[in-house]
Amino acid sequence: MGGMTRAEQPKTRTRRSAARLAADVAARLDRPLALVGLMGSGKSAVGRRLAGMLDLGFTDSDQQIVKTAGISIAEIFELAGEVKFREMEFSTLETIVSAKPQIIATGGGAFCQDRTSQLLRDSCLVVWLKASPETLLARIGNTRSRPLLHTADPRAALAALLDQRKHFYEKAHVHVDTDGLTTQRAVRAVLEMLDTVLARQ
Repeated sequence: MGGMTRAEQPKTRTRRSAARLAADVAARLDRPLALVGLMGSGKSAVGRRLAGMLDLGFTDSDQQIVKTAGISIAEIFELAGEVKFREMEFSTLETIVSAKPQIIATGGGAFCQDRTSQLLRDSCLVVWLKASPETLLARIGNTRSRPLLHTADPRAALAALLDQRKHFYEKAHVHVDTDGLTTQRAVRAVLEMLDTVLARQ
């Protein structure tokens, strides 16, 4: 299934209420929905609201890893290294996707790991929440909790990260551009795209 941009959505459909649209999507969604993208893309905020509208559970994979390990992700990296963290990440997501349909917010680098990307694409409907570096930085606000942005130019760091990861994110089944959108409008955009994609199956 190829990615589709928001601009490619049909514009001739009668606009349904958000509740009706969510009900239509929920009736056809038969697998977990995994949200991927950079930090600040809205995976947690959009994911939680989507879960509420679709009457599904919500899981943040990074939070699940922290809960299981009993230490922060930064501490896992420091004590065990990235390879160990990626193993834990894969194992955590493997468990999550085997459960009933739900909304999953993934870590920013998860979909950039070949084995994890394959797992998510095989088991879930994967949605890339796209946004420009400027939008991402505005949403993040305080960068103190973001080690990758501890630079003199956080915007440039985000732009470089997007450039590095874009070709991975493009493998997602669905692409939704969230630039200029509030969380509510981003949720609506995701629902509309899902409605279009699921109707084709």
